[in-house]
Amino acid sequence: MKWSMIRTMFKLGNKKLNQAQLGAFHKYSSILVLGLITIFITYLFWRLMMPRMDFYNELWGPAYLLVQGKSPYDTASLNPVLPAVWFPMAIGFFFPLGWFSENFALQVWFIVNIIEICVVVYFVQGNKQTLYNTVTLALLCFFFPFVLNHFNLGQFSITVMLCLMLSAYFSDNQRNWLAACFLALALSKPQLGIIAVFGLSVFYFQRNGFRGVFYFGLQTFLMALLMSLPLFISYPAWIPDWFRSMQANYTWLHPSLFSILRQSMGVWGTFIWAVMMVLALGVSYQLWMKFPPRVAMLWSLGITTIVTPYIWSWDFVLLLPIWMYTFARVDWKRKALLLTLYALAWYGMALVQAQEGSHNQNFWWAPLWLMGTLALVADWKNECVHT
Repeated sequence: MKWSMIRTMFKLGNKKLNQAQLGAFHKYSSILVLGLITIFITYLFWRLMMPRMDFYNELWGPAYLLVQGKSPYDTASLNPVLPAVWFPMAIGFFFPLGWFSENFALQVWFIVNIIEICVVVYFVQGNKQTLYNTVTLALLCFFFPFVLNHFNLGQFSITVMLCLMLSAYFSDNQRNWLAACFLALALSKPQLGIIAVFGLSVFYFQRNGFRGVFYFGLQTFLMALLMSLPLFISYPAWIPDWFRSMQANYTWLHPSLFSILRQSMGVWGTFIWAVMMVLALGVSYQLWMKFPPRVAMLWSLGITTIVTPYIWSWDFVLLLPIWMYTFARVDWKRKALLLTLYALAWYGMALVQAQEGSHNQNFWWAPLWLMGTLALVADWKNECVHT
């Protein structure tokens, strides 16, 4: 039936496409274009992959040791730049990467990240999916400076982003075990899930009270244990090494407002951040009460980049889903404004990066700028009515 609809769309004649045919055209043309964009981006950015970066330190190295029956968190024998600190769910879930060489595993990881972004681009549009939106959003995402940085390091934040979105989607569809599975994997970088976990708790409390929150928390915990099972089987004594690895992690200057405020204002900075966190939780509560989980999660991801106490510029990829969602739903004038403000942000990021002695902390303003523009441009009235 689907293929007959596609053939109908390409018949000669002046007949206009009906709504079903138009929807099928945008759906299948978007899938085709995203496939072509995947090939193009893979070819274009192939040289961005760098060996012995975060992927080596945090994922491949521990997985490689794990499949050899060694402690995944005692990576000293691999001479890493940094200790392994990603939570065990990521290592356990992706442990088959350890069977391959670092170079091949890195290439697989790079392609997986590209596909994950394409999946986000496809699903975030919802009922506003068009070929124009798909092409525009995909290109804007892949040329987002922090996405390029993410590719260069072989980071995990794109996977976290997609997993949190899928957790919200499956929660809304009452497929709690799947939702718990994706949430558990996302919590491999728990600092990126603070607002998301709070929002999901609000959702499950609204549905089934404290009992619903408890059972979903238990399901998430059990899924985290299941993902960590390869570590217990291969090297049961990994937990002390994990703690030592966490303690050995370096203290870096990172672009979180928590870090910025504490450095510049001391105790008062901590107090201001605490107030911001309370406000963020309050806003998140309202969003999860008014919007479907799949939409509330997008806003939660964006809010996280502002208030989480520990974040890096490559984690700012969490801003992309709500930016794309808003872009797909506003009129042409607001689209033009969003593109202009995006371009200004891109230029600002480029200026920061070009400065001599530039540091990752100097990108602290990016989440404030992008989330501020979204709050300004979003059509809140129609959003509340039509979402």
